[in-house]
Amino acid sequence: MAAFHVQSQPAGAPSLPLSSHPSYAPRFFNVSNNTTVHQRFVLIHGGVGPLSEVSFDCTITVFHHLSEFPPQSFAVSDGYFKALVHLVPGSNVVQFRFSPGQYMHNIPSTTSTLNLTYIPLLQNAPLHLAIIVAKDSELKFDAPRDQVERGQNTLDIAVKKLRMAGYLWQAFTGEQMQRNGMGRRCFRLHEEYQPDSVARNDTKSRHTAYVHIIRSEKTMNEIRDANKAQQNKNATDAGALFGIALDAINRHGGPFAPTPSGEDTHVAALILDTKWDSNIKLIRGHAALGGGSGHVKLAIFGSHSTHAWPSCVEEIASCFLDTRQANLREIANDGGEGGFYFRIANVGIGAMLHEVGHLLGCPHQSSGIMLRAYTTFNRSFMTREANVIRDESSPQLCLPKDECGWHRLDLLRFRCHPMFRLSPEALVPKFKPVILPVENGAIVQSKTGIYLVEVHCAEWCRAHLEYPEGPQKELFLFEDELRSLMSREYQDPNKVMGIKILGLGQQELMIDDFVKTLRNSRSIVSGQPAFDSITESADASSQVTHIRVLFRRIIRVRIYHGSAVDGLEFFYESGSAMFGNRGGSPSDFVLEPGEKFLGLHVRSGLWVDAIQLITGLRRSALYGNINGGSPTDLISPAGYHIIGLHGTVERWLMRIGIIYTSDS
Repeated sequence: MAAFHVQSQPAGAPSLPLSSHPSYAPRFFNVSNNTTVHQRFVLIHGGVGPLSEVSFDCTITVFHHLSEFPPQSFAVSDGYFKALVHLVPGSNVVQFRFSPGQYMHNIPSTTSTLNLTYIPLLQNAPLHLAIIVAKDSELKFDAPRDQVERGQNTLDIAVKKLRMAGYLWQAFTGEQMQRNGMGRRCFRLHEEYQPDSVARNDTKSRHTAYVHIIRSEKTMNEIRDANKAQQNKNATDAGALFGIALDAINRHGGPFAPTPSGEDTHVAALILDTKWDSNIKLIRGHAALGGGSGHVKLAIFGSHSTHAWPSCVEEIASCFLDTRQANLREIANDGGEGGFYFRIANVGIGAMLHEVGHLLGCPHQSSGIMLRAYTTFNRSFMTREANVIRDESSPQLCLPKDECGWHRLDLLRFRCHPMFRLSPEALVPKFKPVILPVENGAIVQSKTGIYLVEVHCAEWCRAHLEYPEGPQKELFLFEDELRSLMSREYQDPNKVMGIKILGLGQQELMIDDFVKTLRNSRSIVSGQPAFDSITESADASSQVTHIRVLFRRIIRVRIYHGSAVDGLEFFYESGSAMFGNRGGSPSDFVLEPGEKFLGLHVRSGLWVDAIQLITGLRRSALYGNINGGSPTDLISPAGYHIIGLHGTVERWLMRIGIIYTSDS
């Protein structure tokens, strides 16, 4: 990273005094000696001399372990520095050398050593970086004329810039995790041994982020169709680019192919053939989207801002200080951030990280990266901001309080995400949580553990309960207690309150109106209160039929199934009751005399994929698509017993739950 320009002082200016600190030797604020980290580049905050007591700018140079990476110089602003430090797997001895400025007489150069250990989390699935190119692509991206004339908009340059952006995302996220007490966890990038590009004029082979080049079957004209442009308010197919990218990734195969274990694949893809149309003021071939389909979790973004991104560590400062303004006849100004190049870089790198947040399971939040805080992404890597007027909050120094960040709710998701798993931690199976209403509240159960309960009101999560270090298998939720967690303006019982339950294994359950859902789950059966279990949000589809069955003494259950579960038929000593449809292949499960039916093990997603009967003596076979959906157990809580089933049906069962009542 290039150093800041040293502040000039008028002729005859006095020398800076020696600090009251015993030495100008660099010291470190966010890391201690012998720390273990899990990312190739780590962001170090530190200081030299008297922080903010005397105005001086100078540099600090980082010498990496065994000269495995070229030395890098970073700015020192009023004694404060941020350094992006390269590490190699294993032990690293890193030297930080302070070089006094022109007017810092009588202050010698000083050096501090920091010992760090880098352990890549190779047991975890990586984030893949990819570039999607049209089948007839010219292999160039949008750039201002001066860059085009120098050949600085080629596919090779795009690869370098996306690779560098990936390491900025990683360093930013790792620092945010540590700052919020989540430890030094981070996702890893898919790396391969190849000539590196993250240092200028250095092509030494290292394990560095690999950027997949994925050829689409679509032409440039098809990708640039205005009706596929997300920012076109009149677009007729605004989500098409996500499907185009997803299709290309699935056809590419290799590391993106489904695995026998069903692991998810995570991809952040740049669309190379994005084009700014200055005539209609539209960015063609661009969409900022993140999510998933099947086993592929995907984030996509257009390449229209890539020209402003750094391609190596040395370019970070110059890019984040670049106050040139976009010529709208040549390039786009996405986000309307004044058109300064450094803000274009913020929006491009930061908004693509926002989409990576979506592929990692983060929704929009009330603040942070998952809102729009990435417009100040530069501040996380710089000690000063470029000298332009942003607003009254534009800082003299870029201190941690001035930086953007992930919302704590995002970081809690990361803390319990399999891509952030530390080596002693086991992979957790996907097991859906279930809500079991009772007389004065609700019991929430999760076989793998609940790490977060969000309380929602008026669009956003307003309060939460967190258990990241000790996920709970069972919680009791009271309406009054949940409302009391929110600020006073949201405690009115007339306001709709939703809850979201998040369990290990990336499973969640969202109830938009908690109070109404609990009320609707209660009924009277034979003069006694009865309750319906809740495993999904209410099914609002007009195509489904709501069904219920109340049991008598069951002697046999017939399960109708194929690639899904069509229905269940309960046989009694006289007669039977049908739940759902007859279809597929029937299988019978006969109960022994005195054997009690306790509940169900269910695999479900958009519909009921498979089902297993649970009794006081045993479990039946699993009927249906045994690999479909996610599992959950539906068993009445202690002190209650099952008396029936409820659910919805179309051609096959869509939803299923138990009805239960108190033993007393």
